[in-house]
Amino acid sequence: MTKHYLGIDIGGTKIKTVILNGEGEILEQDEVLTEDGAIDAEFWKKKIVSKITEKTNQYAKKNNRSLQCAISAPGLVDKKNQMILHMPERLQGIENFNWSEELQQGIKVINDGHSACLAEYESFYKKQEIQHMLMLTLGTGVGGGIIVNGDLYQGDLQRAGHVGHMTVAYDGAPTMTNMPGSLEHAMGNYSVSERTEGRYQSVHELVDAYKKGEEKAEKWWLESVQKLAVALASLTNILSPELIVLGGGITAGAKASLMEPLQDFMTRYEWRPKGYKVKLEAARHGSFAGAIGAAFFARNNNSQSRDK
Repeated sequence: MTKHYLGIDIGGTKIKTVILNGEGEILEQDEVLTEDGAIDAEFWKKKIVSKITEKTNQYAKKNNRSLQCAISAPGLVDKKNQMILHMPERLQGIENFNWSEELQQGIKVINDGHSACLAEYESFYKKQEIQHMLMLTLGTGVGGGIIVNGDLYQGDLQRAGHVGHMTVAYDGAPTMTNMPGSLEHAMGNYSVSERTEGRYQSVHELVDAYKKGEEKAEKWWLESVQKLAVALASLTNILSPELIVLGGGITAGAKASLMEPLQDFMTRYEWRPKGYKVKLEAARHGSFAGAIGAAFFARNNNSQSRDK
């Protein structure tokens, strides 16, 4: 029986879908607007149900087991990877919604940072026999995922990898988790205006000004990158990964303006016994990483039977 894997990523602005074959090759991909906040508050959910039904009919026909599906979403996931337990303020109706029960087929749910990490690992690094990997997604906020002994590590409450909530400045502004001076505040797009005294409204604007040699932009951007280096060096001491992958829109947009000063700061902070240093790489999957990782999660976790 030929099997296919449907991955769906629920983002703030777009819902992305991919179909993988058994070898992990992308057969098709698509995206539609999420429309979170529409008059029909759960319109986004209806889009996903419709997409799953459509692809099940297309690829599974009368045998649902030949199409396995997983959904990537922000928030904390339950222990069985069936639903989002905690996602405040947006995507109304996602909390405690059991997709498997709604559609009467096995559907897994995975945190979006975990999913992006799994996409990079399964596509590029598993074949290199990398066993321990850390990924950070730098965007509106900062998320991430952890690979330990070749497997995704989700941790208790499935909240492992929320590295954006680690402290890099003890006297800084608190996050929703009550951590002061978080990495997310230091790097995330949401706090740029606050960090730059209102001069820049996005990391893209800040990095452009940095490239042009504007003095204050250089100061503010390098402060952010320095805090990222402190965080990565600390995480290296705790997790001892072979590889750290940086993804998200900030990484993709900043490119060398991020990676080059980051490498310099890592030289200052990273513990390098006998000259060994952790590898730093930019993510390769781009905006479809969440959907691709969800499809891999479906493949790896056999979502064909519905948990009771």
